[in-house]
This record gives sequence, structure tokens and C-alpha cells, in this order.
Amino acid sequence: MKNKILLFGLTLTLASCGSWNRIGDLTTIGNRNVDDSKKYTLLTREVEAVAEADADAMEQAVDNLTKKYEGEFLRNVKVYVKSNGKKVKVVGDVWGTQNTLINVSTEANVKVILNVGDSVVFKRKGKLTDGKIIGVNSNLVIVEYDGNKKVELKYDEVTKTNK
Repeated sequence: MKNKILLFGLTLTLASCGSWNRIGDLTTIGNRNVDDSKKYTLLTREVEAVAEADADAMEQAVDNLTKKYEGEFLRNVKVYVKSNGKKVKVVGDVWGTQNTLINVSTEANVKVILNVGDSVVFKRKGKLTDGKIIGVNSNLVIVEYDGNKKVELKYDEVTKTNK
């Protein structure tokens, strides 16, 4: 009986040390000044970074995300802290300037250049859907369709159109 109680207590202690506690939601967070003359676009959605809780853990987590996705700031941010207080996790959408052109080469060596604002067609639930590129990163494009719905797609899942 003592062993069962001890095992239960140890399991409860270990489980409580590993959980994340949500401490808040933020509309926008960033460590750089925002330039009103630039047009910022959504680069990627719902990504996360974790930082050790030293002097500036939240700042480090925000920096990790903006550097990884080459962005300027985060929107729709959720902030978590480990129940033991040793780590901070930040989850949000990375926004930044779209300063690169993406060249996609096909098997026939035909280059297609995808830019923010280009019209594309893609398959959604078995049907062809029209959309507009609102973000581009090294792996994916973010396409807005049907008003304000957004989806991340691989380059080979979209076809550029002349709209």
C-alpha cells in the first residue's frame, strides 16, 4: 500500500512539473520598431518558440520566432510558462516585409515567380478554388480565398493565373 501511495505521489509530482500554464493572450508583440511606411504581410501562422526562463525569456522566445521566419513582429500571440517556471513558450503568427521573390522551377525547367498579390488556383475539398497570395516563405505560400479564409500551401499545390 505504501508503495502505491509513493508511486502515485511521485507520478503526480512529475506530471505537475511538465505542464504548460497559459498566462495571457496578446494582439501584437515585437522587439523591433514597426515602420508605418512598410507594408507588412503574414509570413506564417501558428508557430511556436520556447526559451529558458533566464533574465529575458519572453524576449528571447519572440526573437527566436522572428529570426527563424525572417519576420518583424508577432500577432495573435499566446504566452505560456512551465508550471515549474523554468521555460516560456510563445505561439503566434509571424508578420514581416515580403522582400524576396520566390522562384519555383518545374521539371521542364520553366521558372514561375510567385509574389504577394498574385492570383492562384488550388484544390480545396476536391474543387478548384481561386485565391490570392498574401504571404510567401521559403517552404510555403499563404493564400487568402473566399473573402477572408487563409490556408498555407506548398508551391506545387498552387497554379499561378492571369487574373
